[in-house]
Amino acid sequence: MTPNRSLAVSVRRSACLVLYIVLAMVLSSCSQEILFHDLTERDANEIVGVLFTSSVESEKIVDPKGKTFSVRVSSADLPRAVAVLRALGLPRSPRTNLNEVFPSSGFAPTPFEERVRYLFGLAQEIERTISMMTGVLETRVHVVTPDSSSKLAALQEAKASVYVSYDDRYDIDALVPNIRQLVSDSIGGLDPTRVEVLAVPTRVDLKSVSAVPIRRILGVRVHKDDMNLLLIEASFILGLLTISSALHLNAFRRQRAHYKAREEKLARSDVSAN
Repeated sequence: MTPNRSLAVSVRRSACLVLYIVLAMVLSSCSQEILFHDLTERDANEIVGVLFTSSVESEKIVDPKGKTFSVRVSSADLPRAVAVLRALGLPRSPRTNLNEVFPSSGFAPTPFEERVRYLFGLAQEIERTISMMTGVLETRVHVVTPDSSSKLAALQEAKASVYVSYDDRYDIDALVPNIRQLVSDSIGGLDPTRVEVLAVPTRVDLKSVSAVPIRRILGVRVHKDDMNLLLIEASFILGLLTISSALHLNAFRRQRAHYKAREEKLARSDVSAN
């Protein structure tokens, strides 16, 4: 085997070794886990959008039955994804709608059951509407209406209490009158002055989890916390290539010296024979 051919074989072997190492590192970093499942498409889109702005790659996938969605992230990004979503109160708690509260049934409910189900469903629908307002993280609505079967019904008045947990980066004072009016308009006979709104600020500090510089390396978005790991991996691969090149260069020089010594020996033998 000539020196050039031997060097080519050695280089191919080294390239394959480095390729296997790189593939193993890539595959180890590509393992994924389901972050949430049984989500609505709206909730799944919201989660994927929030994670993207936080430099967390995620994927929305349709569940087997095609009615709900799941969000999948890489195993390495799982802790950061949970921290970001927890800070923003995502995903939002599922709410029962009126169709679920009043299922079709062949049995006639009692007046008490009918009233309880109606108030529960009404509160759920109001909570759903309030939760769509900008800055609102969580909300609860409690409705009290006069019992028509009671003798004191004429002396009682409907009232409601609303609990709102909101992102402290937003001004909730501008929303309180709208919330009060929304609740009074949704419940017959309820005066806006009988609606109590308790707004509790929730500090949302995303500086350590989402408001971070995102760098691009060869077109790839890299979180600052991953820079050290990326540099270590790149240095490791570069070191392997350097060592491999040095070893093969040394082997090539030895082979050339061996062949040169052999040719000189054969030349001397021919001279001696002549």
